[in-house]
Amino acid sequence: MQAETAVLLAPPTVQWRSRLRKLLPALILAGSRGGAVAAQMAAQIAVGALAGASGLGVLQLFTSWSCIAGEVLAMGLPARAMRTVAVDYDRGDAQAVRAHVKQAIVRILRTWLPLAALSVAVVAVGYSALETGDAGDYALIAAAVLLAAPLFSLLRLGADALKGADAPLAAVTLENLGPPTLILVTCLACWLLGQPVLTPALLVAGIAGFAVTSLGLWAALRRRLASCTPQISPAPDAQHSEHNDLRYLWANSVLSIAYLHLPFLLLPWFADTAEIGIYAVAHKLINVITTLLILLAAVFGPAFARAAAAADKATLQRLLQRTQLISAAIYLPFAIVLLLACDPLARVFNLESGALRPFLLILAAGHLINAVTGLSGVMLNMAGAAAVELRTLVASALVAVIASLLVGPSYGALGLACVFSGTIALKNLASYGAARHYLKQQDVH
Repeated sequence: MQAETAVLLAPPTVQWRSRLRKLLPALILAGSRGGAVAAQMAAQIAVGALAGASGLGVLQLFTSWSCIAGEVLAMGLPARAMRTVAVDYDRGDAQAVRAHVKQAIVRILRTWLPLAALSVAVVAVGYSALETGDAGDYALIAAAVLLAAPLFSLLRLGADALKGADAPLAAVTLENLGPPTLILVTCLACWLLGQPVLTPALLVAGIAGFAVTSLGLWAALRRRLASCTPQISPAPDAQHSEHNDLRYLWANSVLSIAYLHLPFLLLPWFADTAEIGIYAVAHKLINVITTLLILLAAVFGPAFARAAAAADKATLQRLLQRTQLISAAIYLPFAIVLLLACDPLARVFNLESGALRPFLLILAAGHLINAVTGLSGVMLNMAGAAAVELRTLVASALVAVIASLLVGPSYGALGLACVFSGTIALKNLASYGAARHYLKQQDVH
């Protein structure tokens, strides 16, 4: 209390410096994520310049399927690791953190040898049978995905464990900058040697990106645990010790990433490539904002887990409200700037004037609901109510697919944009309602 009073009575310059120091970690975190977005865009530009549209297609297929397969292989362990490590690290129990993380690594690595053997078979049989054209590339992509999926699982596990150990800056920086940096290094090396960026080089760079990033995350976690100081705190409760909802965390992780890629799975059935391209640009521009919101999960996820372990529903409610305020404060100014800059942005991407605006307006409306409802889904996962969040994801995905089949044939890409935006809003409203009901009706154990 005395410290707070001293700050209030201090000169304005001292007060301003004190507030800046409190904001500095958040600003650095946002800057790190912004740098990662820039690196990802730079990697795409470099691949497009040196490998053309085919190279971009190979990279997109490899990345999308590696992420989906990696989430399947991760079995929900990263989300559980964030929740468990957040509580154990707060208690200063580094030994418990190491034991939990080691157990999770062993479970993931059990799949490594059979996947490696399968990938060798794919290369030996598939590539020899399909040596030329796109078919040969698809065989190589399949083999690369089988090798990369476990590495992506370990990357996700290390990143979420590091976030749970109160090191979100290191986790976000490494997990987002590592893979595109390896792509950029590969492109630079090929350019300096005067060589084209061929499919094998891209795939090797993608696999190496996951591997190097995983090693960096685990090294950062080891350093973090080495400085862990034991705290006097109550013994772990039953919920923290048991975690019987792993299968729900697993399903949530897989469905979330599949839901993210759903538009590009359905659009080719009802729209031409030009319309898909316009949608993709609008989607990417909105994602520049929503990726900033993802940073909040790295900070508030462990806080939710600790409040849930302490059975403190009041704190859970305050944290949820805080994420709503921060999300809205981040989203609204950036969204307004994007909407005002529609035409200049369309020219940057070589689109016709006015083509981008309706897509951007529709997607911005859906993600506005995403912002104002805060991290409801993260709160449910961290508080042991992953089954509730899973139901909202399944229901929203079903609505999106059924509505797409009804709307797509008549209204094309613009109609599907309305469907996807509407289901994003529906899902987040459902999660928020479920979170409010959980806080009112259930005890947090």
